[in-house]
Amino acid sequence: MLKTVLPRLVNTTCVCRWPCLHPVSLSSVPSGRRTSDGARTSGTRREMPDNTTDIKTPSFQYFWQPGSGYYEESLGRLSKPITDICEDFVLSHIDAVPVPSPTGVFTIGDYGTCDGSVSLQLIHKIIDHLRNKHGPDLKIQVLYEDHPSSDYNSLFKTIYGQTSYLSKFNNVFPIVCGTNFYKQCVPDNTCDVIISFIGVHFLSEESYVRCSNTIFPWRSTSEEEMRVHREAAARDWRKFLLLRAAELKQGGLLFVTQLLTELGDNTSQFRDTNSSVTNITDTLQNGKDIYRNLDLAWNDLHTNGIITTEEFQSCTTLQAYRTLQELKDPFEDATMSPVRQAGLRILKGPEDFLSPCFMKTLWREKLQTDGVDDRKMFARRLVQAYRLVLDATLRNTLEKTRSTEEQSDIMDQLYECFVERVAACNPETFQSEPYVGRLVAQKLK
Repeated sequence: MLKTVLPRLVNTTCVCRWPCLHPVSLSSVPSGRRTSDGARTSGTRREMPDNTTDIKTPSFQYFWQPGSGYYEESLGRLSKPITDICEDFVLSHIDAVPVPSPTGVFTIGDYGTCDGSVSLQLIHKIIDHLRNKHGPDLKIQVLYEDHPSSDYNSLFKTIYGQTSYLSKFNNVFPIVCGTNFYKQCVPDNTCDVIISFIGVHFLSEESYVRCSNTIFPWRSTSEEEMRVHREAAARDWRKFLLLRAAELKQGGLLFVTQLLTELGDNTSQFRDTNSSVTNITDTLQNGKDIYRNLDLAWNDLHTNGIITTEEFQSCTTLQAYRTLQELKDPFEDATMSPVRQAGLRILKGPEDFLSPCFMKTLWREKLQTDGVDDRKMFARRLVQAYRLVLDATLRNTLEKTRSTEEQSDIMDQLYECFVERVAACNPETFQSEPYVGRLVAQKLK
């Protein structure tokens, strides 16, 4: 269904983690709260006690239980098709990695793994490929990296579950690292292969840029905000590459997929052929209608006095959607590029593709099977996924002025407003498909 034409590669001669904000103090601003019957309260909001900023409870623990597999059933459903599309891309390059000894250690790193569910099948296939080529005595180490407050309960259930590669292969050793990938996670020359799928769009805490009219930096209408944001995103991308270059062995491979701001034309290989976006000839924007409606819902809360102007303008995610050229930039100058000096070269790509939206697929299946046009189900499924992206940003925005209960109430109102807006749309023409760039780079020295 997805394979129609060849992927578009960037011309070599001409070009086109969970968010964690540093909230601004919001003392002595109007609260704009409403009582349970809808009447607006008055008065001035006090600043919450300073010690609340020292509480680092993972945001997911407010709305789902660690170990429950919530990620796999929500945001993982949107990410898994991207990994599936890239399986052949990864497997076709594995033999480029030198394996000097059939009894040595081959290390695979999965960076930004979440609960390990999205990469499980791909890692299984990589191990199977290595076993078939190098025999049963090659020791394979699988390194799972994510931020310290990730849901490692679900990760361990995935790794040691009945469908895991551990049930089939011997001499495989999973290990876990809680170091943020904007730091070095393992010693130099440790990894043979590093995979980071849909992770590097999350920026480091140092790269926060406040955007006054949108939750999402790439949608800002301010040229200055966009300039500062792009500079920060470029620094983080370069830093990520340099750290992975240090961790890779000579000859090792780095596979990256990154959410893109847009597709420039309709020549990408992988498309959801049921989607109306295949008929659009203009430039397409990644998930445009999702982010537009989240922004509109946040604005509705501000207009209705649920949140203050300062709260409205302080909510910006630590994310960056890049262009294909921005992915390629650190590799361009052979003499001046620190990434090139570190030995990292692009082996293939970057190239782009459009991945199907799983939530839209569910809506279509219910429509075709049961004859039910359940647009609210479509909208609520999107909320289930995207609150994983937004909750930390929202809580860090509101923690100076709102109690935990108030934070949860505001977020519930935001998501319900989003649901009502999206349920009024036709999912068939709703742009929710992820636009993705991919590349593979090799460490050559």
